[in-house]
Amino acid sequence: MNFVVAFMGEAQPIIDFYQLKKTQHTQYSLYQNDQHSLVISGLGRENASTATRYLRDLAGSQNLGWINIGVAGHGNLAKGEVFICGKIEDDQKDECFYPPQVYNHSICVSSLTTCSKPAVEYEKEMGYDMEAHAFYNTASQFSIRELVQVIKIVSDNPSSPLPEFNPKDAPGMIGRHLRQIDGLIGQMEQASASLQPDAEINSFCKKIEGVHRFSVTRSHQLHQLVRQAKNLRVDMCEIEQITLSSANAKEVVQKVAELLKPYQILG
Repeated sequence: MNFVVAFMGEAQPIIDFYQLKKTQHTQYSLYQNDQHSLVISGLGRENASTATRYLRDLAGSQNLGWINIGVAGHGNLAKGEVFICGKIEDDQKDECFYPPQVYNHSICVSSLTTCSKPAVEYEKEMGYDMEAHAFYNTASQFSIRELVQVIKIVSDNPSSPLPEFNPKDAPGMIGRHLRQIDGLIGQMEQASASLQPDAEINSFCKKIEGVHRFSVTRSHQLHQLVRQAKNLRVDMCEIEQITLSSANAKEVVQKVAELLKPYQILG
């Protein structure tokens, strides 16, 4: 999971929860362990976008999980309440994003507007921050949108406006929700893992494609079938034998599909 967080006070509870260690000699303040990376972006759209790209370049892979966490104002939610963004607007752009809410969680879903300056007027059912729209726009260029989410904890609202908020309260406010957020993160990481390329499958398919000429479509079909075969624990030698006895790629795909049918029925 990749975290993009604006300030250290917002990042500290995440660093502590996942026992992240600071990485030296980087452009940004970066904290990592084997499964998680966190970058502190600084305030505003441009910083959020640049830091997200920086973390993407370090990670290298497509379809990883991405979360922007921080505090935000809100028009009616109570101070300290957590919400996940189902709609993200920007006060300077017409484009809206709708992060798909496909996971099992009990976090409140709300709209959010990314603003050019701190919001002083609050609209009911609306959150306010300064990074989320740029973060989402950037991260969704290299991950499916289900794997890009924005989670905020309410720092201010009409009854407790922003000038009354003490930034020193941010770590405690965020930390109280991390166990709940971690449940969502686990689901996102499972979804991400299912989309990562399998080196064993890729190597086997490359071997098969060396025997016959596969179009892009046939290659895609082959990869799907081989992945199914692996999950069904089919002996790959059978697929190799089919390949050698087939006249072309079309016949390979057809025969492998026929091979899998009895296993799928049994499953």
